[in-house]
Amino acid sequence: MARVPGVSSLTRIEKRLLILWFALAFVVWNGVYDMRMHDTVRGYLLEATRAQAGLGAGVDMRTYLRRGRVDAVAFSSAWSLGVFLAGIVTMRTYRRYRAAPASDLP
Repeated sequence: MARVPGVSSLTRIEKRLLILWFALAFVVWNGVYDMRMHDTVRGYLLEATRAQAGLGAGVDMRTYLRRGRVDAVAFSSAWSLGVFLAGIVTMRTYRRYRAAPASDLP
């Protein structure tokens, strides 16, 4: 089994926290992706309905949904990365204060 630098030095609590932060980042990614794709499909249906009513030129379904998917992946990845980085910062802060003597704490 390959060793990842720095991971073997994690305590059991820190490993569990890392797993929880991964899980939370995944849930955030999935939720944001679903919301963005829902908005994209809704926008496409609106444009298609407008075109059917003669109020617009219409849009190509593949092009519209591809752009929406790229936007959804980028937006959800950015949000989940932000959540995961917040978790890493939290874990580093926890490690620093856990290791510090009581007299050094603010």
